[in-house]
Amino acid sequence: MLYKDQVPIQIFDCDGVILNSNSLKQSALRSALAHISVPSAFIDWAVNDFRINFGRTRINHFKSFQAAAKRECIKFTPEMMSIAIAQYSKDVVRLYNNCEIIKETVDFIEKLPISSSIFIVSASDQIELRSILPLRLPRLLEQNIYGGPTSKVENIMKVLGISKNTRCTFYGDAVQDARASMVCGVDFCGVTKHSADPQSLVSFCESNNLKYFQHCLEVPVL
Repeated sequence: MLYKDQVPIQIFDCDGVILNSNSLKQSALRSALAHISVPSAFIDWAVNDFRINFGRTRINHFKSFQAAAKRECIKFTPEMMSIAIAQYSKDVVRLYNNCEIIKETVDFIEKLPISSSIFIVSASDQIELRSILPLRLPRLLEQNIYGGPTSKVENIMKVLGISKNTRCTFYGDAVQDARASMVCGVDFCGVTKHSADPQSLVSFCESNNLKYFQHCLEVPVL
């Protein structure tokens, strides 16, 4: 939450929080897996696994796909994985440059007092995020954007170490985001409007006494 007498650290996920990109990334994954000619039924499974596990780093998603393919005796060699990741990465850069920015989050960020208190922690590739997000949202400082291949837990802890501030809120749209917040001991605000799996997020938040809202502008100022 925001407090009038201090400037807490505000950490935002990217997909589904900053950018309305979740469905576009699912389409990009589908295209990348089709590019290496794995069976369509496996692609359907992988896209759904991707959808319900937003918050994993890219490499961990693909390692999960490769392990599942091995169990099902589906050919998914390291070379095929590299080709699929490269294709997916290319498509993600393109969609990040063009997809809708979530207005409620941008309006919320514009109300925050200082840019140095605003961080991005995403499972998406850090190099891609740093090359794109500051151009689309000038209040975001390149050095305050953290992403894969480092995990969200590690990156949140890194932000806490840099900021030396014990007041911190993470705004995320996935169960993985909520879990990372709990591990790191920071406040969590779930945002459901553009989540890839809002029902699971709501259920997890209610089960763990975590706050959730439709979007960031619904978060109250205390």
